[in-house]
Amino acid sequence: MNRLAVETATDFCSVALEVGGEVRVREEHAPRRHAELLVPWMRELLTEAGIGFSDLDALVVSRGPGGFTSLRIGLGVVQGLALAHDLAVHPVSTLSTLARAADPDGTAGPVLAVLDARMNEVYSAWFGTVAGVHERIGEECVGPPSALTAPHPGPWLAAGSGMAVYGAQIEQAVGGDLSGRRPDAWPDARSLLSLADSVEPVSAWQLEPTYVRDKVTDQRG
Repeated sequence: MNRLAVETATDFCSVALEVGGEVRVREEHAPRRHAELLVPWMRELLTEAGIGFSDLDALVVSRGPGGFTSLRIGLGVVQGLALAHDLAVHPVSTLSTLARAADPDGTAGPVLAVLDARMNEVYSAWFGTVAGVHERIGEECVGPPSALTAPHPGPWLAAGSGMAVYGAQIEQAVGGDLSGRRPDAWPDARSLLSLADSVEPVSAWQLEPTYVRDKVTDQRG
């Protein structure tokens, strides 16, 4: 299976190529440089593997929630490739990808994935862990970090840029019931690849972003 994964929903830009079980990665914390880095990284990885876009079996992309501009860059590039090469796309939740990146072995227990959504809000999702697999509890949400309410007692591993910006508020909201803090964790393309099979592929025409924040969709969608 040859698959190319693209993660651009946050300030962390990441591309991963899986060829016959071997994974190659390019990634960097690169705010506002996604459009500059994305395609050159793809071409580098394909050249290293000795294949072309036409040799891919599928694409994987982070569907959101995330930054409006960066999210659209990744989705736009992947949609163009899917159309040009008749490829199916696995659209994976950015928050699920973050949970996986923060706890790749699924051994940390319950996970709170939380991304900075600007405007004093966070994107968040709660995950339980069953047999090493993160399963989302409830819906993906956006709102003030102080309004976070755990679906059940933890302790929770809290991960993502939301912790870097609003760590004290989040910890207070969950009553300090944390097993660990990973403010340095970012959703990445390697984690996207590992989650691809958990999401049904769609055609390029069916690929859509998940904003969560409806008013952003209404204003800019």
